[in-house]
Amino acid sequence: MPGWFTPQSRVSRTVLTAGVTALALGLTGCASFAPLLGAQPAPQAVTATTAPTAAPELIFDSVFTDMGSIHPKQTIGNQLELELDMWTEQKTHEWYTDSDKLFSFVISVYDRSVPAEAPFGSKRQVYLSNITVTATTSTTSGASDAPFLLNANAVDVTLDPEALQSDQGLLITSPKGGFQLESNQIGVLSADTYGVTLDFAMTISSENAAGSGGFSTQVVHVPVPVAIFPRA
Repeated sequence: MPGWFTPQSRVSRTVLTAGVTALALGLTGCASFAPLLGAQPAPQAVTATTAPTAAPELIFDSVFTDMGSIHPKQTIGNQLELELDMWTEQKTHEWYTDSDKLFSFVISVYDRSVPAEAPFGSKRQVYLSNITVTATTSTTSGASDAPFLLNANAVDVTLDPEALQSDQGLLITSPKGGFQLESNQIGVLSADTYGVTLDFAMTISSENAAGSGGFSTQVVHVPVPVAIFPRA
């Protein structure tokens, strides 16, 4: 009857409509999916990454870390270990020839013949009487200078006003003893300076046996080389 469709004609009409839709989508490209899938993220601009600046090349055998601290150890007797803790108030790559360079340090001795938690009376007593720190420069011209010198009685200059002492000097046996001195300053150096060697010379008296009262005295040297840089 006119105006009526048979099942077969209804199926044909549906297939035809689907085909036209698919063709339209194919012709208009992927942009036609936007209303169906929602807004798509905008493409991101590619940003160039700047490589990190390399640290200055060391031309001097500096033993410092980038953060300016070092903890050299030295055996000064049978299972007696001296430790020098030294640190700076700047990164050592900021030790320029024309700047003030500040460093601090602590000196301690550990009796390794007994456990660390053993009573303090069972540890040998070690004393520091004189401390000398000498700075010597290295330059491209070959000339040398001594821009820093400390030569003092350890008892007189230690940071601790209640440090334990005896006629042998200042007690440096850990954990009750130790010597500390802060903010030692090395000033402006010649422009061709590329290194400074700090020599720590310590007059140390060590007890021969815990509680014996007998001591042996020696001078201990700990060299610390530090690289110096021209200001960029």
